[in-house]
Amino acid sequence: MYRRELLGAGSIDKISYTSSIIDDSEIFKYVIITLIVHVNELERVGVINNDVAERIRDALRDIWRSGYEPGRLVGYEDVHEYIEAELIRRLGSIGGWVGIGRSRNDHVATAIRLRLRRALLDLILTTLKLREVVLSKAVEEYDKVIIGSTHRQPAQVTTLGHYMLYLDDLSRDFLSELMHVYELINRSPLGSGPLAGTMVSIDRFREAAELGFDGVVDNTIYATGSRYFVISAASVVVNYLVEVGRFINNLEMWLMPQLSYLSADPSHLATSSIMPHKRNPATLEVFRARIGEAVGHLMAMYSILRPVESGYQLDLQELTRHLWLIIKIALEGLSIFMDFINSIKVNEEGVKESLGKYVVTAAEYAETVSMREGRPFRDVYSEVARELRSGIKVGLDVIESLMKPVHGSSNPRSVIENTKARLGEVRELMARVNSIMGRLNEIENKLLGH
Repeated sequence: MYRRELLGAGSIDKISYTSSIIDDSEIFKYVIITLIVHVNELERVGVINNDVAERIRDALRDIWRSGYEPGRLVGYEDVHEYIEAELIRRLGSIGGWVGIGRSRNDHVATAIRLRLRRALLDLILTTLKLREVVLSKAVEEYDKVIIGSTHRQPAQVTTLGHYMLYLDDLSRDFLSELMHVYELINRSPLGSGPLAGTMVSIDRFREAAELGFDGVVDNTIYATGSRYFVISAASVVVNYLVEVGRFINNLEMWLMPQLSYLSADPSHLATSSIMPHKRNPATLEVFRARIGEAVGHLMAMYSILRPVESGYQLDLQELTRHLWLIIKIALEGLSIFMDFINSIKVNEEGVKESLGKYVVTAAEYAETVSMREGRPFRDVYSEVARELRSGIKVGLDVIESLMKPVHGSSNPRSVIENTKARLGEVRELMARVNSIMGRLNEIENKLLGH
């Protein structure tokens, strides 16, 4: 529809090659919502009258109710062209009024932000639920001993509860970054036109408020041509997934029968087609692999974005599919991961066996002797090392070694107190996020005529 008067009809193979019609299924709903707000603004500033505006709004809502089947939309450049063509088919030439005062550039940027803010809220809630599970597990296993490692060697005794707080610290930092990115995303580019604005006296702040944004992206070039908000969201999510993947390695190691520190729900395990004794941590392995895919998607995004000038080019269209795939990997994987964490238990016999093999409280013993006897630590350290080399097992009692006075340490009393305080923090934030989602639901349902 857009090209025919200047360039002719074009060829289906080339249009299909450059088309985003399949990927646009992610933003179909939000393109409709954005167009409805655009029509409302055209009516408010007097470009179209109430009757025309009402007919276009009704048609847009009907198109939304009819659904989106990209497989049947061969020949369209994107969802924007399809919807406008469908409006003209249903309403005649008055459907073409939606083209004034807008560009696909500002409208797609708006739809992506609307879709992405919803995705981030879903991810925030999923992470909060993970934190609930992790903290509940910390309460449950706060004093269950685990041998922690550095360099993949037995290092110090700690507890599963202490490790759960490690995972919670990571998730808390991730949530802090997600909330910041949400604020970055929750600003409206609508009304910016293709690059430098439009001749229609659109009130961009009014449109932003109607869509539930907290404000506008000021500069119209930045509003339409930048994808900093996209790359920021993707990088924050992938950073977190990479760290979660590192923790998966700990879990997999603890599940090894050679250590047998943990047991997990068999529904997360698989066996071999030939070795009937195998208990493979299947869900962890697949999630870890998909985290690798997410890293690849992020690298693709950087590669696509890097050579593009400031301003819209079709390269940016190719960016967003990687974003949605990263979000999907995160949402699905974290849900599986949360269920796995909920199922784990410390195998005390396995830990006890390792404690009989490895000296892992020598550092605590050396510190205790140094302080008690007033001897330089390095002298005591060397003495302990010589005894260990000669085969004498030197170490502090396991329970005593846990009782460190340092904030954030393995001390079970500190772990349980910290955990209970954090549970309150999680529930408070969850209520806030649910309130935000409820408000956005009201906004979207009103615009869609529900």
